[in-house]
Amino acid sequence: MITIIVLWILLGIIAVIVILLHFSITARIDLNKKGFDLKVRYMFFDIYPRKPKKKRSKKAELPEDSFDDFEEFEDNIEESLPIPQTDDTPDKTGEVSEQIVEAKPEKIEKNEADENVSVAEVEDKQEDISDIDTDTNVEAGAEDKPEKITVKQEKKGFAGKLFHKKDKGEKKPVSKSKEKKKSKFYELKAQYKKVKPYIPMGWKYFKKLLKAIRFTDTRIVLDVGKEDAYEAAMLYGKVQAGLFNTIAILAGVFTVKLKKADVNCIFDEKKFGYDVHTLVRVRPSTLIAIGFCTGVNFLKIYLSGRRKKKRAAKRRSKELAAKKNEVKATN
Repeated sequence: MITIIVLWILLGIIAVIVILLHFSITARIDLNKKGFDLKVRYMFFDIYPRKPKKKRSKKAELPEDSFDDFEEFEDNIEESLPIPQTDDTPDKTGEVSEQIVEAKPEKIEKNEADENVSVAEVEDKQEDISDIDTDTNVEAGAEDKPEKITVKQEKKGFAGKLFHKKDKGEKKPVSKSKEKKKSKFYELKAQYKKVKPYIPMGWKYFKKLLKAIRFTDTRIVLDVGKEDAYEAAMLYGKVQAGLFNTIAILAGVFTVKLKKADVNCIFDEKKFGYDVHTLVRVRPSTLIAIGFCTGVNFLKIYLSGRRKKKRAAKRRSKELAAKKNEVKATN
């Protein structure tokens, strides 16, 4: 009994979802000299543009009686501040600074003397090292001097270059850019072979998807005019031909229900005005159905291709086994 109740509840939920999906999403489009206006709605809900939410003021308002408890500031602030106490003790910093200044010159003289001694010792050591280095360099240069080898290259004249024959085994080096282009071309070719069986089925359901988009309550009014009557008539004919040709193209791709399409010609004024109104409707249920059908058909194509590959692999394995048996029989 409980399972039956649960099943009925599930069926009821599914039925409600199907009914809700059957309602179409409506987009209202208005185009004129004032501008472009778009409104998207589903049932009773506005999807675009959404209504702005009212922002609540987060600042808490203080009551008027809250300022009564504060005391007034005194006018004479200097009188209210505490007066710093001064000590009569004399400063001893002067005596200490004089002692430091007197002690500094003796230390400076000692440091200068030490620096002069150390610099003289370093200079003597550097002179000794430079003498040793010059002697060793002279001996090494005398012993190991590489002999200069001169190779005479025959200079080819213009005739030699012109009639110079290349070896038969030589081949022109292929540039890396050409190799990359070839590899990319073969990769694209391999990917196209993989996608090729899906293209006709995808195109078929894509056209169905476009046909599911319906333009209803379509009204188009154009105002065309020029000061010269002949030019106005010519412009009127061109605009009317262009308008109805575009409507025919759109009707071949989408589902178009035309309510009104007029071109008004004005002969004594240069003018171009337009007023376009239409409702675009799409049912979510049709979109889901088209998506489900495309997915099922793509899965069928994938499984059939996989079966073909397995059959081809079995045939190859059988052929290889037969060739091996023939080789064994001949031996």
